[in-house]
Amino acid sequence: MRAGARRSVGTYLRWRARHLDVAGLQAHQRRRVARQLAYLRRHSPFYAEVLPPGAVTLEAAPVMDKALMMREFDRINTAGLHRDELVAFRIDQERRQATELFQGRYAVGLSSGTSGNKVLTVLSPRERARYAALLWARSGIPHELAHPRVLFALRTNNPAFTAVTAFGVELVYVDYFVPVDELVRLINDRRLNVLAGPPSVLTTLAEHHDRLISPIEAVVSYAEELDDPARARIAAAFQAPVVELYQGAEGMLAFTCQAGALHLNEDVTLVELVDSGDRLGEARQAVVTDLYRRTQPFVRYQLRDLIELAPGLCDCGSAFRRIRRVHGRSDSILHLPVRGGGAVPLMPDYVRRSVNQASDEVQEYQVIQWGPDDIEVRLRLADGADRAAIEPAIRDNLAHWASRAGGQLPTLRFTDTTPQRDATSHKLVRVLNRSPR
Repeated sequence: MRAGARRSVGTYLRWRARHLDVAGLQAHQRRRVARQLAYLRRHSPFYAEVLPPGAVTLEAAPVMDKALMMREFDRINTAGLHRDELVAFRIDQERRQATELFQGRYAVGLSSGTSGNKVLTVLSPRERARYAALLWARSGIPHELAHPRVLFALRTNNPAFTAVTAFGVELVYVDYFVPVDELVRLINDRRLNVLAGPPSVLTTLAEHHDRLISPIEAVVSYAEELDDPARARIAAAFQAPVVELYQGAEGMLAFTCQAGALHLNEDVTLVELVDSGDRLGEARQAVVTDLYRRTQPFVRYQLRDLIELAPGLCDCGSAFRRIRRVHGRSDSILHLPVRGGGAVPLMPDYVRRSVNQASDEVQEYQVIQWGPDDIEVRLRLADGADRAAIEPAIRDNLAHWASRAGGQLPTLRFTDTTPQRDATSHKLVRVLNRSPR
């Protein structure tokens, strides 16, 4: 796709997010689903077998997950690619910190999922160009910024991301684990004006904002949950808008609009919501279908993420549904004992609220359930903070939500152990369930 065509696609994607109404969006989704299913019946051995003739609705397709995707990858993809070759290629790339294309054509990613199950992602040149256009259109980087120079903090780089440079965006990739002094030096030396990374990296940089020479024009958060206290600290430090991208191996699922709401990219990805067992709210598990990707189709792909939608339309005018809250992942749900036996789920967002609302002096934390009656709360507090008052406040907050969920609060152990990043994904996951299953 040539540069002019890329920019035209990006401009159209930006327009569509603002002006497509509900009826138009639903008609667009129906057309794209029918085209995708017809294409897959012809070109994917897996879908040729499982889709009935003439199927035009998603209900005809099976629900997909990571395990099935990886097991059937060679038959699912439409380009004759082989899983083992791609995995070996990507692992070699990561070791060499290289970003070349497989066979000079395909961008290959290997997700670092916190569940321990990795999944391949493959994009053709056309798909890579479309993804770059989507990033440019909806990344939250101000379009009036003539020369965006972006600190791009990520576990490992990928040509799928670097394609956005075709829009005049300079990406300066850096690993999560680069020390903060080196990050500050890099930002100053390259005069970077946009920071993009997970909240744990952004909050660390916020603590050193007075060492930066040039003003920061925008901050983009992804990969970890961005809670309200972290957002406020980052925005106050840099005096710049903080936007959030909801991004995964399945693609860019949601973007932040001008009104500050997180919208599903519903013209690109169709999202079905299924029951998650949330007794206190409307958290649902997401099942996603990419309406355009064909090399490696994502059709009715079940995420572990739990999301809650906001009612009504956004002030920005978009018909795309809004995410009120990303509760976390299904493997972050705590299981609370019930009097008389059994257990009830407590969604991770209620756990995060319990900690955040206890004190502004909590700088970092991690809550881990190790067993039915064993929950560890790791706290890093500000200097001079009153731990003796903060710990009971957290306990009371958690007891409140446990009672509302119909369960009892297990034994809590408060420690000063440093919150640990996931060994596989290197992300900081604040609520974890490590109970034996």
